[in-house]
Amino acid sequence: MSIKGRALLAGGLAVTAAVAGIGLLGGQPWASAASNISYDTGSGLTFVVDSANGNLTSLRHNGTELAAPGQAAGQFESGWKSATVTSKTFGNGAILVSAANSAIGVTMYYFARKHDNTIYIATNITKALNPGEARFISRLNPKILTSSPVAARTVGSVSAVEGSDVFRFADGTTASKFYSSQRLIVEQPFGASGSGHGVFVQPGTNEMTSGGPFFRDIEVNDTGSAVNITHYMFSGHYQTESLRLGLHGPYALAVTGGALPTGHSLDFLSAYLPGLLSDAQRGGVSGTAPSGTVALAGPNGQYWGPVKAGKFLIGHIRPGTYTATLYSGELAVGATQPVTVTAGATATLAMTGSAPATGKLLQIGTFDGTPAGFKNADKIETMHPSDPRMSAWTGTATSAATLPMADFQSVNSPVALSFPLTAVPAAGVRVRIATTGSFAGARPAIAIGGFTSPASASPAPVNLDSRGVTRGTWRGVNATYVFTVPGSALKTGTNTLSISVLSGSSGATFLSPNFIFDAIAIDPA
Repeated sequence: MSIKGRALLAGGLAVTAAVAGIGLLGGQPWASAASNISYDTGSGLTFVVDSANGNLTSLRHNGTELAAPGQAAGQFESGWKSATVTSKTFGNGAILVSAANSAIGVTMYYFARKHDNTIYIATNITKALNPGEARFISRLNPKILTSSPVAARTVGSVSAVEGSDVFRFADGTTASKFYSSQRLIVEQPFGASGSGHGVFVQPGTNEMTSGGPFFRDIEVNDTGSAVNITHYMFSGHYQTESLRLGLHGPYALAVTGGALPTGHSLDFLSAYLPGLLSDAQRGGVSGTAPSGTVALAGPNGQYWGPVKAGKFLIGHIRPGTYTATLYSGELAVGATQPVTVTAGATATLAMTGSAPATGKLLQIGTFDGTPAGFKNADKIETMHPSDPRMSAWTGTATSAATLPMADFQSVNSPVALSFPLTAVPAAGVRVRIATTGSFAGARPAIAIGGFTSPASASPAPVNLDSRGVTRGTWRGVNATYVFTVPGSALKTGTNTLSISVLSGSSGATFLSPNFIFDAIAIDPA
């Protein structure tokens, strides 16, 4: 896309066009904003940054204001009361606005250029945050942007199911801002549109986001008063990693005529955004692996790439030391390996590992780190477990399709699984139950015949201190529990395995302690 003309600054911004060197060697030096900063791309998009607090107070497309009445068109979290706002212009007509809040250690950058209806954004985080959230939110007019993900459209709901983030309609169906999310590994631009207008977040690489390739969080939510479009960099929502300090992004807010924006590289922004490394300042990792996905994680970022024909290549990595993990589906397999990335070089790795063996006597589900194939797993990402569109959570199961994807202490525990044995193994059987996450310390315990598993076989899981399955996700910390059942508890013919929730906590209905199934296998002991 061409870049023509000069930046247009309005609203009384203190700029002296005669400053020596303007447009040369990186543009005009930073200047404090005397009043609000306006920018016109010249092709339909204009926006305004409040010089007092750094909020985007206006987002206009072809003359139509898209911000929700009384709301900010863009801000970090819920916005700031004050910020140090400065700006910089370039000879090609581009502008970079900086809004810094030194008290919390966050600086927002907004970059725009001529003939490109996009605001390119980056967030520099230098301190731990309290509360532990890092997100950019655009609050837009739902009367104009009328099309957004249905599962996350809570306007018209009649009551809250959980707190103030999951809601029920008169017919019992549910919606939530959590039900609009995509896994980072497959994330595409997201947003809302209407007649002649569309606003979408282009998420960029997510290299500084926390949670790994399969993490997902809030994206779009129409509340009736605003369509909230959110780019999460860090949250405590079933989070498995700590906040990464440094420059998050770039990501972008693209304004279109309604269509999804065309993706393109954001590498050009390294010439404008402080601290953003260019491709030449980065490195890569290549190697071999049987199949799946190889992911890197470290303080300097997170990256991933698919294994194709036994090989993988991950590029555009910030220099630093990372831990490499091989995933089969969403399940980490094999041993992790350290790898150091240097600028301009490609490190090599040989990754090995495979999914656990299937059960010889019984296999329910697949060891892939997901509840795929279990009852209600196909619905859990877009509706609450109490939704009437869900299948019944109770009943004796004989297959993955009839076994609920989650075991809730106060709803369906114990879960009963009926399975046949043509003969009883002399040494009994070994039962493996793999889980993808848990809530309130929940883990499985089993009973079969006259046998009840000891508490020592069900160690407490990692506590993420957050709801998971009711927020539409299963991506927690994978764990496998192994139980040895003596032959005296078994019989030839039909046996019934009872799987209950063990926890030191309690709760009501779907907020009671619970865990999510990945797979169940039974082998001769």
